[in-house]
Amino acid sequence: MINRRLALGLIATATTIDASRIAFAKEKHHLNGKDLLGEKIKKNGKHKIHTSGKKADVFTEVSNGKVTSVTAAGMQVKKVRSRQKLADTTPGIMLASMQLAQADIYYYGYWVYDDLTDYYYWFPAEYVIVDSSWIDYVG
Repeated sequence: MINRRLALGLIATATTIDASRIAFAKEKHHLNGKDLLGEKIKKNGKHKIHTSGKKADVFTEVSNGKVTSVTAAGMQVKKVRSRQKLADTTPGIMLASMQLAQADIYYYGYWVYDDLTDYYYWFPAEYVIVDSSWIDYVG
């Protein structure tokens, strides 16, 4: 028979483990880089596209109509790709019978992150230089 102390101890342990998992979860923000950049894609140079939660300005470097890099002071950046469209521009209703099958279409993103937050700036393939340096996004 399980005594009361053991049962309360198990409940307290489970609650503590579950609460610690939630406390260390990072905030994820998926943003549409194409919309943030806008017409600046046509102009070479460094362009500010966003300000992160820590008030760090996020810049893109554009060369010949392609985003070559993303930088933010005090934050790390990695290049990721995904078959999912994670940053939607126009929310709407799509009927199941109207959905198109996705082929090998990738969306390319720059993952800008620190200890607390993850920012993903997603671009279509024609906005970036596609090479082997992109890693698969794991959500």
